[in-house]
Amino acid sequence: MALRGLEGAELKKGLRELITSWESIVREAGSFEQVEDTLLHLEENDENFHKHDFIKTLKHKLEETLSNLIDEELDKYSTSGHIDSEIHETLVSQIIHTITQSKQYADLKKKLQKNISEAVDALIANFDSEFGIGRVTSDVDSVMLFNSDDLKSITDSLSKMKSASTRKEAMQKLNQIVSGEIVQNKHWPQLRKNLLDVMADPDDQLSELSLKFVAKSFTCTSHHTYQVYSLLMDFLCSQFNSKNFTMPLVQNGLDSSDKFMIKLLKAFRLMNEFQQEAPNYWGSLNLLMLQMTPQSPSTRLTPLHFIAVLDPRAQWFTKWMHCNYSRQELLDRLQQYKILVETSLKYCTDFSSLCKPSPDEMHEVTESLFKTSLTESGRRQHYSYSELEYALFIHSLSLLGKLLCYQAGRSFFPYKLKDKPAAVTVSQLLRALVQLIVDSGQTTQYRRIDKNVYESSFLVTEVFKLLCGTETTCSVLLCKDDIMSTLLSPMSRFLDGSHGTPAPNEACLLHVADILCVMASTAKGRQFLLYGESNNLLTRTKSSPAHLVAEFTKRALSSDLSRSSSLPSNAVVGAYLYVCRQLYSTCDGLLVLSQYELHTSIAQAWKKLQVAEKSGGSAMSMKTYETDKCKDTYISRDSWKEMLQDNLLNFASTAKGILLLQQTGALSECIQYMYSRYDKKLQVSKCEKFGYGYMVTQVAATATGIQALQGTGYIKALLMELWSSLECGPLDTPSFSPKAWPVDPIDRCSQKHFIRLVNILSAFPAVYEMICGERLPARETYSLRDIPDSITALIDRIIIVDSDVKIHSLFNYEESYTFGLRVLSAMVSCLDTYLLLESQYKFQEFLLKEQEANKIEDSGAIIADMLSVERNYILVKSYLVGGPSERTLPARTLEEDRTGNIQAPTLFSSYPVPKEYQPNVISKSSTKQENELTKFLNAQRAEKKPKLWVDKCRGALLKVMSTKPDQMKGNVLQQLLEQMVANQCQIQDEANLVVFSEKTIKTVHLSHLQQLGVQTAVRYGTHLKIVSKAAESTEALTHLMKQAACSLKLQQKPFKTSLKFLEDTYPGFDWFTATVYLIFGGNAERAWKFLHRFSALRASGYMWMARLHSSLLPTSLLSSGIPPLFSGTAHNIELLLQNELPLVVSAFKMSGYTPSQICIHWLTQCFWNYLDWLDIVHYIVVCVCMGIDYQVYMCVAIFRLLQEDILSHMQTHDLVIFLKEEAIRNFHVTQQIKYMKELEVKYRKLVLSDIMDIGKP
Repeated sequence: MALRGLEGAELKKGLRELITSWESIVREAGSFEQVEDTLLHLEENDENFHKHDFIKTLKHKLEETLSNLIDEELDKYSTSGHIDSEIHETLVSQIIHTITQSKQYADLKKKLQKNISEAVDALIANFDSEFGIGRVTSDVDSVMLFNSDDLKSITDSLSKMKSASTRKEAMQKLNQIVSGEIVQNKHWPQLRKNLLDVMADPDDQLSELSLKFVAKSFTCTSHHTYQVYSLLMDFLCSQFNSKNFTMPLVQNGLDSSDKFMIKLLKAFRLMNEFQQEAPNYWGSLNLLMLQMTPQSPSTRLTPLHFIAVLDPRAQWFTKWMHCNYSRQELLDRLQQYKILVETSLKYCTDFSSLCKPSPDEMHEVTESLFKTSLTESGRRQHYSYSELEYALFIHSLSLLGKLLCYQAGRSFFPYKLKDKPAAVTVSQLLRALVQLIVDSGQTTQYRRIDKNVYESSFLVTEVFKLLCGTETTCSVLLCKDDIMSTLLSPMSRFLDGSHGTPAPNEACLLHVADILCVMASTAKGRQFLLYGESNNLLTRTKSSPAHLVAEFTKRALSSDLSRSSSLPSNAVVGAYLYVCRQLYSTCDGLLVLSQYELHTSIAQAWKKLQVAEKSGGSAMSMKTYETDKCKDTYISRDSWKEMLQDNLLNFASTAKGILLLQQTGALSECIQYMYSRYDKKLQVSKCEKFGYGYMVTQVAATATGIQALQGTGYIKALLMELWSSLECGPLDTPSFSPKAWPVDPIDRCSQKHFIRLVNILSAFPAVYEMICGERLPARETYSLRDIPDSITALIDRIIIVDSDVKIHSLFNYEESYTFGLRVLSAMVSCLDTYLLLESQYKFQEFLLKEQEANKIEDSGAIIADMLSVERNYILVKSYLVGGPSERTLPARTLEEDRTGNIQAPTLFSSYPVPKEYQPNVISKSSTKQENELTKFLNAQRAEKKPKLWVDKCRGALLKVMSTKPDQMKGNVLQQLLEQMVANQCQIQDEANLVVFSEKTIKTVHLSHLQQLGVQTAVRYGTHLKIVSKAAESTEALTHLMKQAACSLKLQQKPFKTSLKFLEDTYPGFDWFTATVYLIFGGNAERAWKFLHRFSALRASGYMWMARLHSSLLPTSLLSSGIPPLFSGTAHNIELLLQNELPLVVSAFKMSGYTPSQICIHWLTQCFWNYLDWLDIVHYIVVCVCMGIDYQVYMCVAIFRLLQEDILSHMQTHDLVIFLKEEAIRNFHVTQQIKYMKELEVKYRKLVLSDIMDIGKP
C-alpha cells in the first residue's frame, strides 16, 4: 500500500509544521493537562486544522482507501426505503463499526502507526536541528523560536552605536519572534531602552520596523502586552517632552505630509485602535495631559489634537465607559486628571458662545474633516487650524456626552473654569449645546446622515438622543422646562406670527424632532412632554411641550401657520406628527391631545391626497411639494400618503382611539395598511420594539374592527399559517426532519398561532360578526390538503369532528382535535360566545355523543384519554356557572394519587354533571342585623335633598363594607339599591337618559341564544339556592327579559349598517337583567321596577350592555358598533393602569393582549364565572351607589391583585388563556374597597367626567 506524503521525509515535514503550529497553544496553557485537553479537541476548535499539509494528506488517503467500502454500506441500507428517526442514530453507529472492523482500515491503521512512530522518533532525536532558532517555519507570519543568547545578540545590535543596516537587520529578526517571549526574557529592560531609541530614530525604515513590532505585539493575547503598550506610551511622551524638538504651533495646523508627523499619527493610531479593543490600559490619560494647563488651551500641538483627528467621535472613551469595571477605573483616573474634563468643557462652551463661525465656513470645515484618511492614496496633506479646533470640539462633545450618561460622570459637575465667574452646571452646558441646534446661524442646510456626520448640530442632536435613551438620564438631565423651552423655540417662532425673526430652517426643525422622538419613547420623557417638569396626569396644564408640538403639527397639516410664505416641508411635518403619534398611541397622551383632534386633521390631509390621485392631477397646490427650496427633505406624494396613513392607524392602539379612527371613515383602509405591514413582519415604528399583535387584538375587540380585519385577508392568512403548523401547508413540500413528538396539548410550534387565534376570538362582538347565522361548511369528502379559510370552516374541521370523513382528512387527528377543543374552551369562557355556539352548532350535544362513543362495551366506563378528558372539562365548564368556590372544574390531565395510582377525572356522557363538580353552596343567612347602613336606610325622616342623602348613604356604605363586611348581604342590599336609584333619579347630574315607557309585551320573542341564557341563569340561581322552582323561575325571568327587550326596542334608532351586531336588538344575553333578577331573589316585579328607574341613570349605559344598543347615542356613535363601555370604561382602565401598574401594562403589551378586552369580557357578563355570587352583588351595589367610575377602580384593583400571576403567565406566553379561563381567586370587593376609594380620590374628577360625557367620542 503506497502512502505517498505519509512516509519518510514528507511525513516528517508535515508533522514538524503541525507541531510548530501548536506553539501558541502550549505557551498560553496553564498546565500539561490543559495542553492535552486542547490538543484532543483541536479539530473542533481550530478553524485552520484542516489546512495543514499532514491533515489534508491523511484525509485524502482515508477517502481513497475507504470510500468504496463506505458507498457499499450506504447502498445496502438505502434500498430498504424510508428509515425511521428512532433507528437513524443506531444505523450510523453500525456503519461506522463495520468500516473500522474492515481489513482495509486495519491495514491502513497499522502502516500509519509504524510510519508516524518512526517520524516522531526521528524528530525527537534531532530536536535542536529540527526546531532550533535559525529554523524559520513556512508559516506566513514568519514566527521563529529562539533562545536567550540570540535575543541578547539582537539587543546589542539595536544599540544606537551600531550602524543603521545592523539595526535594521536586528529589527527584522526581532519581528519574527513572539513578543510574549521577548518581554519575559531577562534582556527585555535593555532591549526596551534600545527600542525607544529606534522608534525615535529619524530613519523612516527603522521607525517603520519599530511600529511594526508594536503592531505585531498588540495581536498577541499575552498579559505581557502591557509592557509593549507602555513602550509606545513612553515613546509618544518623549516626543512631546523632547528638548531637541518643539511641536508646531496649532495656528499653523497639522502637516500630515511631514515624515515626523506621519510617524506620530501612525503611533497614535496604533495606541487608539489597541485601546478600543482592550480598554484595560490607562497610560494614555497621562499622555493626553501633556502640554495642557488649566489656564488656557495649548498654543502648540498636543496629543489631544492627534487623538481628535484620528478619533473625533471619541470611540476610545465610549469603549472604556461601556463595561462597569473599565468605567469605574476610567472615572477614578479622571478624578486625578480633571484637566481632560475641563478642557473638553471649555471647548464646548467656547464653541457655543464665542466661536460661532459662519455656516459657509462650518460647511467647508465639516466637508474637509469628512475626507480624513490615513491611507497612502487618500491621505490628507494638511489640517488647518479651524479643522483642528473643530475636531477638538467634536471630541470634547462626544466625551462629555458619554460622561453625562452615568451618575458618577455627572458628579464632576458643577465644574469651575478659570475664565468663568461661576461654576458650570450640567443644565448650563446643555443649554449652551441646545443653542447649536436651534440657532439658525449654526444649523446648516439639512443633509443626509452619511454626509453630515461632523455637522455640529447633528452631533449635538446625537448626544441629546443618547441622553434621552435611558429613563434616568432623560429624567435627570433633559426633563427641564428651561432646556425644553429653548429646544422648542423654532416651533414657537413659527407659531407666534412675528415676521421680524428669520424662520428656522429644515435641519433645525428635524433635529429637534429627532430628540423629541427619542424622548417620547421613554416613560419619563413622555410624561414630561405631556405634563411638563412639575405636573402630572392630575395637575396637567396647557403649557406643556406636547401642546406646542400638537398645535404646530395641526396647523402645519392644514397649512395654517403664520409664516404662510415658508411652510415646513412634509418631512418636517411628518417628523412632528410622529412625535404626536408616540403620545396619542397611549391613553394619557390621547387625553392630553384630544382637544386638537389630530385624527380629523390627519384624515383630511390623507383624503386630499386621495382626491388628488383620483382627479389625475400631477401638480399639487400644497406648497410642501415644492422641491426647489430643500431637495434633501423632500418626500414623494406616495411616501407622504403612507406616512399619514401610518400615523392615523396608530390611533388604534387605545380603546378610545379606535372609536376616533372609526369616526374618520378611514378604519378599513388603515387596517388594510396595517395588514400589509404585518404580513411583511415589520415593526410598528423605529422607536417601538413590538409588532402589530397588540394593535390587532385591540381592533378585534369590536365588531367594526373585526369586519375590517376580515376584509384584509388577515383571518384567512392566520388560518393558513395555523394549518401549516398543525397539519400541512398549501404546498406539498416533503419534510426531511421529522417533527418532535408532542408532549403538550398545544405543541410549541403551534402555541403562537393558538394565542393569535384566541386573541381575535376573545370578544363576543367579533365572534358574532364572523359566525352568526353561518352554517358549518360540512361536506361529504375532504381533501388532505383542504385548508380552512374561515372560522366556521375551522370549527367544522377540528372542533365539531362528527364524521369519519373529517377524521380521515386530518394527518394528526388527536393533536388537531385537541387543539380545536382548547380553542373551544377558550371561546366558551365568554358566556355570550358559549350561548351563540350552543344555539347554532349544539356543541354540547356533540361532545356528549363523543363521550358515549368512547365507552367500553362491557363495563360502560368511558375510556380516559387526552380527548375524552378535554371534552369532559368543556362539558362541565360550559354547563355550570359559578365563581371560584361555587363550581369545581375537572382536571385536564391524568394525575397520580398518594399511592402512585393514576387517577382520571370523573367522566360522563349525559347531563346533569356529576355532583362532585357542584360543591354545596351554603345559603347565606339573611338574619336582620343592625348597623349604620340599615339604620340610615330605615330612618323615618327622609332627607329632603337627594344629593345630600346620596352622600350620606355612600359614607355609611363604605363604613359597613370596611368594618362589617359579613353584614353586606341579604335584604339590606336590595333595599339599598332601590332607595339609591330612587334618590339618584331626582338629581339632574345623575339622571339624564330617557326613561323608557312601560308597554304591553306584544310580539316579543327571545332568540334561541337568549332562551339558553335564561336556562343558564336559572340553573345558577337554583345552585345558589336563590330560586327553588326552576320552571316558575324560567317563566318569570323570560317575562322580565321580554319586558326589558320590548321597552329597549322602542328607543332604538333606525340606521343603515353593514354590521350583523347592530341589525336588531342586542344580540347577546342580558346578563345585567339576570343578575338583578337574582339579587331580588327571583322577584321579577321588584326587579322590573328597579330596572325601570335605573334606566334613567347614565350609569345604566355602562352596566347594562343592552341599554344603549342602537339607542339614545348620536347616530355616528351608534353606527360604529363600539359601545361606551369599551371607549369609556375600558379606555380609562388602561389609562389608570399606565400610572398605577406599569408592569402590568408592559406584560399585556409583550403578550399581544389588551386589558380592555378582558375587562369588557368581565363587565359584560357581570363577572359571572369569575367571582363568587356575593362579590358580584357587591360589584353591582358599589357601582350603583358609589358611582359608575367604580367599574374602572374595581378592574384596576383586580389587576393589582393578579399582578404577579400576570407577569408569570406573560413569560409562559399564555396570559390570555389564564385571564379567560381562570376564576379571579381571593378577590373580595369588601377587602379592596379601601384601595378603590383611594383611586376615587385621585382620579374621580378625570374618570367620571369622561364617562359621564356619554355622547362624545
